[in-house]
Amino acid sequence: METYRLDRSLSFIDVAPPIPGFEKFISAYVLEAGKIALIEVGPSASVENLLSGLKELNINPADISYVLATHIHVDHAGGIGKAIKQMPNARVIVHERGGPHLIDPTRLWEDSQRALGERALQYGPIEPVPEDRVVIAEDGMLLDLGETEIEVLVTPGHSPHHLSFLERKEGRLFVGDVAGVYVEDVELIRPATPIPFNLEQIIASLDRLIDLRPMSLCYIHFGSATQALDKLHRFKQQLILWGHIIADSLEKEAGEQDMYDEIRKEDALLAGIDDLPTDQRDRELYFINNSIMGFVSYFKRYGSDYIKQLS
Repeated sequence: METYRLDRSLSFIDVAPPIPGFEKFISAYVLEAGKIALIEVGPSASVENLLSGLKELNINPADISYVLATHIHVDHAGGIGKAIKQMPNARVIVHERGGPHLIDPTRLWEDSQRALGERALQYGPIEPVPEDRVVIAEDGMLLDLGETEIEVLVTPGHSPHHLSFLERKEGRLFVGDVAGVYVEDVELIRPATPIPFNLEQIIASLDRLIDLRPMSLCYIHFGSATQALDKLHRFKQQLILWGHIIADSLEKEAGEQDMYDEIRKEDALLAGIDDLPTDQRDRELYFINNSIMGFVSYFKRYGSDYIKQLS
């Protein structure tokens, strides 16, 4: 666990679940602006690290007013039920399609194990969130923290229940997984496009975020970055590149290894992957394969007409 203070009002915690290569991979942001908002929690296996980070930042969990969940995937929201027990005054902001699964996580946990296998067990089981602690988000909802406001944005594509959050005063955009994964040490950006990824929806979501002209991006994977518009534009083009490669490969009946090889040859944003420590490189290769499968599933379900319109 490590904490990072970005400025007077914003910090983030590397919750560092006990999985090899998962340091500097999952951020939980703390926004202190009169009221306190916690953006993301991480998996249940790292809740103790989250609480230690809050203590290091001199944040009393009882003073947290909001827990903001960008979506309910286990690496982002799996720890909310466990953590909320230490946050008696916090309300959880979540998409309408995600709320019921936080309240009763039985199906969510079953689906997580089916999709992730051993990785889900490493993240840890999902505990329920009391129904009276859950607030269903609406697009455009404003959360007044006193010194600033957070605007809730519905941004599907990575998942159908994905939200992003714009902190209006400083133009900070908390992007969940809709803007991909950022590895600052090697300037790597890659898609996070697991099944049931939807390419058309994520491109529309990115266009919406670009129109907001944010000043910085707060990645959950991992950390805060400037040159926000440039990164959003580059990520959009990366998705289009992957889409063309994978759609063409499917038409040629090429295999997943061929898709990966072609992506590595053409995608400059992945150039730094071989400079990562071995365990972090293995992590990224695992998720790249997962993301390729999300594209494959999308094209098998929806066809390739949409990607052929994009350049």
